[in-house]
Amino acid sequence: MDYLLEIVNLNQLPPAEEVLSGREQAFYTTLKLPKRKTEWLGGRIALKKVVSSLVRLPIKEIEILPQEGNGKPQLFLAGGKSTLPFSLTHSHGFAVAAAAPAAKCIGIDLEKVAHRIDAWKNDFFHPSELTAQSDDFLTALWTQKEAVVKLLGTGLSVNSFEVRCVNGSVQFFGRAQELYKALGSPQISLLTSCLVPGFQFSVALGK
Repeated sequence: MDYLLEIVNLNQLPPAEEVLSGREQAFYTTLKLPKRKTEWLGGRIALKKVVSSLVRLPIKEIEILPQEGNGKPQLFLAGGKSTLPFSLTHSHGFAVAAAAPAAKCIGIDLEKVAHRIDAWKNDFFHPSELTAQSDDFLTALWTQKEAVVKLLGTGLSVNSFEVRCVNGSVQFFGRAQELYKALGSPQISLLTSCLVPGFQFSVALGK
C-alpha cells in the first residue's frame, strides 16, 4: 500500500459540526469567503476519511489544524501530532486527500482540463518539459509539477523552472535541489491519471 486517497464532492458535504473538532470549528468560523470555507471543509473531510481507514479513532479526534506562522495543515491524532505524510488538493467542485503510511513524503494535485494562453505555458514550464502541446498534456504536466512542489513542502515559492517534470521523471535545480537534498533525496515516483472525468490528477511519492 503506497498511498490511500479519498475524493469528496464539494456539493455534497455534511454540516461542519458533524465532522470537525472544537478546535477545527473555531478556525473554520474565521474563514469568511463561502468558497474558501467549502474547499477547506471538503479537504478536511477527505483526509479524515483516509486517516480513519488507517487508525481506529472517532472522526473528531482526527484533526487538521494550521501550523503557527506558515498556516500549513498539520495532522493531529487524539490530540498528538502525527508524522503521517499527507497532501490535499481541490479543484472545481472536488477535494482530494491522500496519505502515504509507508513513504517519506507525498504531494498531490487535481486540475480541470482547460485551454490556457501561451504566456502561461511559457512562464510556468521549462522548454525541456514541453514534449507535447495538447490541453490534456499541459494540464497533466501542471499537476505533476504542483504535486512535486507540495512534496517538497514549498508550494510554488520556488522558481517553477527549478522543478522540471520530463517524461515522468523529476529534475531539480537551484533552491529546489537544495530542498530535495534536505529531505534526504528520496526516490520520487510520479503517477498521473484522469481521477475525475475532465480532470488531470497527479501523485508525487517520495520513498
